[in-house]
Amino acid sequence: MSDILAGKVVVVTGAASGIGRAIAVAAARHGAKGVIVADLTETPREGGEPTVGEIETLGVPARFVATDVTRRTDADALVDAAGEFGGVDVMVCNAGITLSADGADVAEADYHRLMAVNLDGVLFGAQAAARQMKARATPGSIVLMASMGGLVGAGFTVAYSTSKGGTILMAKSLADALGPDGIRVNAVCPGTIDTHLLRSTPDIAQAADGFRQRTPLRRLGQPSEIGDAVAYLGSDLSSYVTGTALVVDGGLTSVI
Repeated sequence: MSDILAGKVVVVTGAASGIGRAIAVAAARHGAKGVIVADLTETPREGGEPTVGEIETLGVPARFVATDVTRRTDADALVDAAGEFGGVDVMVCNAGITLSADGADVAEADYHRLMAVNLDGVLFGAQAAARQMKARATPGSIVLMASMGGLVGAGFTVAYSTSKGGTILMAKSLADALGPDGIRVNAVCPGTIDTHLLRSTPDIAQAADGFRQRTPLRRLGQPSEIGDAVAYLGSDLSSYVTGTALVVDGGLTSVI
């Protein structure tokens, strides 16, 4: 527990499971004033309402908002919901998907579906948060979820790596556009994190143990470790940090 997010309202997309859930819970652990848990439906895996319940046991008010990040109107409604707690201070655009077949011959429909979530959805969330931050005339932090796959390519993640590379450049570009308003924008690049998403994507799951063995720390990352990294970027501890891609991968991309 810490108070680095004290007084801040945190909104997290893709927060009903996996890394997103860990980010939302970490926000509460680090003293957030309120947390908005957003996901496409209420019950993927751990679930939106159970996530809200866990946050509330930490003494932090929370609310679940069903959100399709690929719809700009949903992104706007999500950020509006943060008004219940005073308005968004930290926006975490985390929602993302992978494909079971993602290589050089990735299907057109799959490619467009992935890009709609991993790029359009990230941009729409960031835009909505920035508009509210500007209207409130308050500084804020926007964190975009990228990946080590946005820094290094792989033959079995052609579309995914393309989307995450785009996310990194989106963070850098938005940092420039929004910096004059006191809004910081950064990306986080997780390495091999032990989540359901990793285990349920066959090619990635197969490669995971090899990644672990090559990682300097010789282990997979935990979702909570990404949550702590995001909390740092959302806090005033990172007040002069913007336009960066924070790599949280146990050192893997330094040796591959």
